[in-house]
Amino acid sequence: MRFQRNRTTYLALLGALPWLPIVHAQSTTEGTSPSNAQALPSTATGFDGQEGTSYWGLGIGIAAHGLPYKGFGTRVSPVPYAFYDSRWVSFIGTALDLKAWQGDGFTFSLRTKFSLFDGYSHSDATIFHGMADRNGALWYGPHVGWHYGQFSISAEYLFSSRGQQGALSLERGFDVGRWRIAPHVGFQYLNRKDVDYYYGVRPSEATSTRPVYDGKSTVNVTAGVSATWRLDARQSIRGDIGVTRFGTGITDSPLVGKKTAPGIVVGYVYRFK
Repeated sequence: MRFQRNRTTYLALLGALPWLPIVHAQSTTEGTSPSNAQALPSTATGFDGQEGTSYWGLGIGIAAHGLPYKGFGTRVSPVPYAFYDSRWVSFIGTALDLKAWQGDGFTFSLRTKFSLFDGYSHSDATIFHGMADRNGALWYGPHVGWHYGQFSISAEYLFSSRGQQGALSLERGFDVGRWRIAPHVGFQYLNRKDVDYYYGVRPSEATSTRPVYDGKSTVNVTAGVSATWRLDARQSIRGDIGVTRFGTGITDSPLVGKKTAPGIVVGYVYRFK
């Protein structure tokens, strides 16, 4: 198990993180997978929000998730967590949404987010020795969410200097007393440039056991379930567990040794207003 102490400084500076890094797509309903913040922060924190009001909160948790790279252990990280929501602006984790339009359960936003945990350092695993580091990126693009009763759909298509990626997620929530259980499934598209940056091997990095690899577009599939326990009107404890199956554009890379990877997160959230 690998604890990323070198990341803690970045977490403190940003003051927030997505709660489930293995899932890039998120839902706009209450109980949404926290790794993908949406237009209504209450949906990702276990609180009931009212349209047109503003509120904010803080929390702390711990996340553990696997990556497909050879020789790379489970990444365990502390998760400082913050959110803010108003009629036109929403901030949660490392995602900022400017809400362009809302109505009849739909929300259309312009999204900006930073993928803090993407990439690797050459010292993270033996397979990366002699390779240049790969870093996170700033992403931006449109996001659309639709919420009807206990069911929600979310979609986004984002751009960055690293490439392009799209995401679609679906979730169905169930309330049981103070508990909310929400199974969810997500699909993430990564274009060739994005896959090539994080999973490709450049000619200058190739060895006899690590041949050149040019990335190709692919689709990852994630499934999981979240559980939220509402302690009172302001406090909640939340957990989420899921597994991601990586597409062939990733698994064909000589850097990769796994086709699937699990992820889990547990945390506490307090809403001030």
